[in-house]
Amino acid sequence: MELIPHDEIKPAHNFNFAPMIDFLFLMLALFATLAISRAALYDADISLATLKPEKGQAGLKAKAETHQINLSIAADGSLHWLTEFKKYPMQTTASLQEELARQYKIGILPQDKSKTEVLLHIDRKAPWEPIARAIFAVRELGFAAHPVYEPFQD
Repeated sequence: MELIPHDEIKPAHNFNFAPMIDFLFLMLALFATLAISRAALYDADISLATLKPEKGQAGLKAKAETHQINLSIAADGSLHWLTEFKKYPMQTTASLQEELARQYKIGILPQDKSKTEVLLHIDRKAPWEPIARAIFAVRELGFAAHPVYEPFQD
């Protein structure tokens, strides 16, 4: 007769998965929270428009009911008003606002400011300060500013 039964001395051959499953659920909750908070922190109400010209067309095709204005911010931070034929330098954001207000006043731009889109073509190496100034200058007049994303081409 034995004092300790043989079954209790024998090592167990099963593994407890409960702590590992608890850990996986905690990690899932952590990464889900990070993903949601990251999206909330970096969503700055700026929508990017991807340029995809249709076959046979080289430029942007404007919608019939909207008017588009194209602005360019170069790598040195200089601002230019783009037309189909020429690019006009804008010395300051105040001159940009004056030109927008002038065109709105004489009737070139629609009276409903929501039907005017200002597309910002931003160089990859442009500093952030002129970009922010241009966006705020356009929005201050009541127009919508849309930074345009152009895929990098080698």
